[in-house]
Amino acid sequence: MLKNGRILVLHILFTTNNVIYTVTDLKGDTLFWVSVGSNKIKNTKKVTTTSIFLSIKNIKFFLNKHNISYLFLKLKGFNKHKKTVLRHLKQFYSYIIFIYENNNLAHNGCKNRKIRRL
Repeated sequence: MLKNGRILVLHILFTTNNVIYTVTDLKGDTLFWVSVGSNKIKNTKKVTTTSIFLSIKNIKFFLNKHNISYLFLKLKGFNKHKKTVLRHLKQFYSYIIFIYENNNLAHNGCKNRKIRRL
């Protein structure tokens, strides 16, 4: 399955307490996933720079094992560690073709008209 396609999609979901990485093919089938919480670092917070570094290192190992040459990147969610994740990805993997950021921030719609009272 990976021999034909050398382009994969890396989905990164930023939540308040975790960062989830999913590697899929162009059809959307999941090939590999890892989260920051799966590193099992004891006595610290779950999302730290070292745990982000270790999870990106796992993704790099998977991509190098299967000879993946190009990568699409899809980001979703808000987190203060988003810049560090992107910095480590650029440091490890230089063949990122496209970065797509999907941030749906609700603004509660339009303001209702004020009711006129007589």
